[in-house]
Amino acid sequence: MDVKRKQNTSGKLTKTNKIIAILIGVFVLITWLLVQPSATHKVSKNKIWTAKVQQGNLEVQVQGYGKLKSKVQRLITAPTNATVDEVVLKPGAIVNTDSILLRLSNPDLVQHVKDAHRELESRTNSHRQLVINQKREILSNQVQLESLFSRLEVAQLKVIAETPLVDKGIVSKIDFKASQLKERQLVRQLALEKKRLVQLKELHREHLNFSHSKIAQQQGQIEVLTQRFDRLTVRAGMAGVLQEMPLSLGESVSLGQQLALVGSMNDLIANLTIAQSQMSQLQIQQKVSVDTHAGLIQGFISRIDPIVAEGGIQVEVELTSQLTKNSRPELTIDGTIYTANLSNVLYLKKPVHAVSGAKAKLFKLNNKDEVAKAVEVVYGEETDEFIQIIAGVSNGDSFILSDMSRWQDVAQITITD
Repeated sequence: MDVKRKQNTSGKLTKTNKIIAILIGVFVLITWLLVQPSATHKVSKNKIWTAKVQQGNLEVQVQGYGKLKSKVQRLITAPTNATVDEVVLKPGAIVNTDSILLRLSNPDLVQHVKDAHRELESRTNSHRQLVINQKREILSNQVQLESLFSRLEVAQLKVIAETPLVDKGIVSKIDFKASQLKERQLVRQLALEKKRLVQLKELHREHLNFSHSKIAQQQGQIEVLTQRFDRLTVRAGMAGVLQEMPLSLGESVSLGQQLALVGSMNDLIANLTIAQSQMSQLQIQQKVSVDTHAGLIQGFISRIDPIVAEGGIQVEVELTSQLTKNSRPELTIDGTIYTANLSNVLYLKKPVHAVSGAKAKLFKLNNKDEVAKAVEVVYGEETDEFIQIIAGVSNGDSFILSDMSRWQDVAQITITD
């Protein structure tokens, strides 16, 4: 006879209840995780830095770096092909007008100078000989003129003496006519000789002028050669500092090659390099403060180079206040250019990656600095330390300034201790 077994339903219920409890726990856990911030959206307070939005006047500045430069410079070039015989001074030396920097040599130039002097002596001697010859020629013509004048006087006396004798028949009319003709011929001949003497003197003057011109030309050639020879002893030519001299002993130089650069010591300007991104803020006459690391020198922008090189532009600053004691050419400096004064604006210490005129996402902290929510802001003008906020903030708001680029797709993060 079969006996029916009683089923244990209580065991099944217990197992079912356990499964239900586990499912409820998982559901609650998932719900809690969805409500709470994710662990990946947490940032340690020690890894960020923050600042509050301020309201007030903001002086907009542009920072740059550069060097002091001589306002007056003198470039010295080689007067001829030569060899460096002696290097007297080196870059950095303080010089005056007559300070010798280098001594060069050129044997060919020395020979040219000697030849030029010999040629001048030859032309001078030729001129002296020309003067002697002209005097001799003038004297000869004057003797001839005097002889004609004497002959004319004799002919005139003869005519005077024969005039009363003609009427008496003592002297024939033919002889008297011949005497008169002789007188007239001598008068014309004397006039021609006088005219010839005047023309001869004019011709002599032209020859002398030509001779003088040849001598002057040679003297000019000697002066040029002498100047070139004198310039073989290279002098500073101005008071200041020797800035460059890229030569060594025994080196050959060519005509026109740079030998040295001398610049003024006290008459200085500042050359600053400014980032290309800030060039739109620059204008002529803007005030500049130059830091020489031993004090400040005031000035203004006098020139802006239009050419961009290596991501920056060159700005020339005219210095208007007294130089600091350490001021000298090629001194490394920092410069602050004051571009604008903004009245009653909102501004913040500059966050990482902040760019003037751009839109960006910043994380705004709540009152307890526990949670930071993403806020879109619009940047305005900037200084080295601060940046204007045109939209998206209020006075007193706290923002995270550190690099938050990894959280750009997150709307909210939690700040942990």
